[in-house]
Amino acid sequence: MESGNLSRGAFSLAPLAMVRLDLRKTRDLVADWSIPLESDRSYDHACVCALTNSADILDLNSAAQSIIALDGKARPDRLSHIIPEKLQKTFAKGLVALLQGKSFSMEGTVKSADGADFPAHIAGWTDIQTHERDQIIIGITKLDHPLGSNNTDILADLAHAARISMLGEMTASISHEVNQPLGSIVTSAEAGLRWLSHDKPDLEEVRSLLERIVASGRRAGNIISALKGLARNAKPERETVDIAGLIDEAVLILRSDLNRRQIGLRVEIAPDLPPAWIDRTQVLQVIVNLVSNAAQAMSDGQAWNRTLAIRARENRQKIVLEVEDSGPGVDPQVRERLFESFYTTKPTGIGMGLAICRSIIEAHDSKIELQSSPYLGARFSFTLATGPDADTAASPDSTDAA
Repeated sequence: MESGNLSRGAFSLAPLAMVRLDLRKTRDLVADWSIPLESDRSYDHACVCALTNSADILDLNSAAQSIIALDGKARPDRLSHIIPEKLQKTFAKGLVALLQGKSFSMEGTVKSADGADFPAHIAGWTDIQTHERDQIIIGITKLDHPLGSNNTDILADLAHAARISMLGEMTASISHEVNQPLGSIVTSAEAGLRWLSHDKPDLEEVRSLLERIVASGRRAGNIISALKGLARNAKPERETVDIAGLIDEAVLILRSDLNRRQIGLRVEIAPDLPPAWIDRTQVLQVIVNLVSNAAQAMSDGQAWNRTLAIRARENRQKIVLEVEDSGPGVDPQVRERLFESFYTTKPTGIGMGLAICRSIIEAHDSKIELQSSPYLGARFSFTLATGPDADTAASPDSTDAA
């Protein structure tokens, strides 16, 4: 299976509405009109209209089809018909930012193909699946709650939008990670057919190959289940969660990216760790985000010993979770603003990842602590409440009663 075909499949089947745009006309406009990103002066009405209509739609997945082109109708050429006038300036500036290798995000009420208004989060990022510098991806997330809802609803929707943006940026690594077990299944099945075609089939060899196929299928299924968990937009809901299993899910999602960056991983889970009382999806998002950031810091910072550790232990009836890297550490000037919304040190970052992580952990009655030393790496840590029945399960009285 070619990687290009697989990435196309991942694009088509993604639960997020995604649109691939061609910005060649946009780039020509920016050059001809000398449009800067920093100043608002050049963004008059004519400029905004021209920019908004300059980006041609190359492709859209099935989730976007229901929003942008209703069933039975031809695919539109541009996104401009769903972007209301009051959002067009922000969208136009976002397109210019994408040309400069940056990402952008915005929120507002947009219009579907059937004319119905709905609140949405829109994010744009570079299409890492192609070598075309002028192809970008726009992700559209329908928000479950009207703009201006209470803080809990807003946090849930922003967290979901941040997860979708993160998954979009990780598409290449995720596609490669899923491709490995699928390739193993095909190879093992072909080998099994050859063994069966012999005059005296080697059934033990076939049995071994079938076991390998089952293991590869389960691995692919586990990866997809973890991705579906991140992609879903359910209301925040706490439940008892096995932290070791949650960390395993994060590793499934990130393993290909860590291998690509040549980063060694250590997972240290204390024995007899009680379950945590958390929102599973949101805490998984925090772990994936912190590990992904640490991996990029080591990769970008030329770390000589690229080692990353994820640890979980119990302390005073709380679960302490740590993500530690051996990278360059966090610059003191950056540290003060690290968790601010829309602040990023990444050239293609949106600046929402760590801000959302902070909000999620604060909603879990804790906070993210950072310890960092120059050239010795950084360690992010936070605590999680144990499950409501953890004390009972550990009580001697409950054992006697059983």
